[in-house]
Amino acid sequence: MPFRRIQSLRPESRRLAVASLGAAFGALSAHALPAQVVAGRVTDDRTMKPAVDFVVRLVQMSDTGLVALDESTTDTKGQFTVVAPSAGSYVLSFGRTAPRVHRVPVEVEAGVAPAPKDFPLPIQRDSDTRPYVDVDVDSAAIMPVGARGPAFPDNRRAIDERGSVFAMFVVDTIGRLEKNSLRLFAGTHADFVHSVERWLEVGKFRVSHVGNVPVRRQVCLAVAFQVENNPRQPRRLSKPDVPPAGLANSSRALCSRAVEGPGMMTITANPAPSR
Repeated sequence: MPFRRIQSLRPESRRLAVASLGAAFGALSAHALPAQVVAGRVTDDRTMKPAVDFVVRLVQMSDTGLVALDESTTDTKGQFTVVAPSAGSYVLSFGRTAPRVHRVPVEVEAGVAPAPKDFPLPIQRDSDTRPYVDVDVDSAAIMPVGARGPAFPDNRRAIDERGSVFAMFVVDTIGRLEKNSLRLFAGTHADFVHSVERWLEVGKFRVSHVGNVPVRRQVCLAVAFQVENNPRQPRRLSKPDVPPAGLANSSRALCSRAVEGPGMMTITANPAPSR
């Protein structure tokens, strides 16, 4: 059955159609589903009870944010199925509206039949005030277009020194750094650390959204400083390494994504004039 036809079915009919497709793949196990179908079960991670009538959306990142591709509703057992148009990287969005929508990255591989997966989530904690992270919000962008970064310290520039700093902080719903949320670490020199700290104290950031609702966001920012002796042939910048210790697993994962994405900021400067 074509993708668009499955996508248009009601949730119960969709499950029957997917089951029929699965039966046609005799080489697959009894519980496997054909490729490009994502199936699972949503439960509360505290009570382990199924999440009934819970909205599950399949979305994909684009330059302008998240694009919704398919939607389903969990049944009495917390089960759901959504259909991806092709192999690729997607995000499953669990919930209804902010302030607590949970998003989980998923990979759909061509020619591979994914088995149903359990998704235990803290879905019944209405008092949960933890900030969102990059995979939760509609756009991972942090800085406004045209925003200026930290100043390159003159005394480091004078000796042609490169360096880096990691910063972790919470951006509130108006784009400001939340007081007492800032943590600076893995700085290669105190001058770089102080420059980033002064910039963050007055900086303005993009407000993150889930749907049309502004939300608080936990950010990891990797800032690298480099002197360009020949602007026509810029040096290749080595990305800073996330510290192997001193961070929770979730924070380490957040900073690792930052280094490879919009959380990476490079500050360049020309050499200091000769005296």
